[in-house]
Amino acid sequence: MFQDPPHSRTDIVLGEIDDLQPTVNFASQAEVPAAEQWGPRIIPDYQLFFLLSGEAEISIGQEQYKLAAGDIALYGPHCPHRIITRTGVIFIGIHFAYRHLSPEPVHPAFSIEACSEERLEASIRPSYKLELPNKELLELPPFFTIPGIKPILMRIVQEYLNEQPGYRIVLRSLMTELITTLVRNQLSKRPRSPDQDKIDPALQAINKEPEKNWTVNELAALCGYHVNYFSSLFRKCTGDSPKQYLINERIRKAKYYLLSGEKMELIAERLGYASVHYFSRNFKEETGLTPTEFKQ
Repeated sequence: MFQDPPHSRTDIVLGEIDDLQPTVNFASQAEVPAAEQWGPRIIPDYQLFFLLSGEAEISIGQEQYKLAAGDIALYGPHCPHRIITRTGVIFIGIHFAYRHLSPEPVHPAFSIEACSEERLEASIRPSYKLELPNKELLELPPFFTIPGIKPILMRIVQEYLNEQPGYRIVLRSLMTELITTLVRNQLSKRPRSPDQDKIDPALQAINKEPEKNWTVNELAALCGYHVNYFSSLFRKCTGDSPKQYLINERIRKAKYYLLSGEKMELIAERLGYASVHYFSRNFKEETGLTPTEFKQ
């Protein structure tokens, strides 16, 4: 049972999703008996607590939630919390930072602080938000369930424990995938915007024929709107101009073709570029890498 206090929250913006540089500080899988307790405490970073089996109860500030197998709790350094196992449980715990220049793990153990029951009960969980490409702020849930997320969590634990060459970068990649999966899961639950329906014909045309040099007038005509209104609506829904969206779609497909082993000449022709040189230049402008560097 989830209890949401009727008090105002503090919004904490974690940054733009495309600029995240997550660092995994600690990851483990453990089995503990009933009546095990962590806290009340405050951690120095963020933590995902994923219950593989059993039942537990978690308090984050004034909010309480009963966790069952498959449930995940997400909390950060700004609010006291406490976890109590109601049965024997198996869980995965991952401490991480959303943005840190270095991928080197910083173990949180020495910076965890105990706090009083009074402080736990008086505190209010902040609202953690990520900025999407269209500048919208998406709130991350404190408790959630995502089918199929377990393999990503298991891989994070394995990479952290094995410490094979390059494991820090692999952990950053896996954590980015995990956060992106959470964001997409949240977006999939929202009702579809009526504005999105209005530009669907243009989106479908670009996705179907990215090699075509679509003009804004052509795309606006497909949707039945004046070009100025269409352009404003398109940017509102996607965060990009129609021209930039077309470029993004070409680059996305180019990445797929490159990793599939196709030759650059064929990719450039397939995506409507006048030459391999122009394709390579555009690819580097958008990704920071040449096609060859990306493939390697």
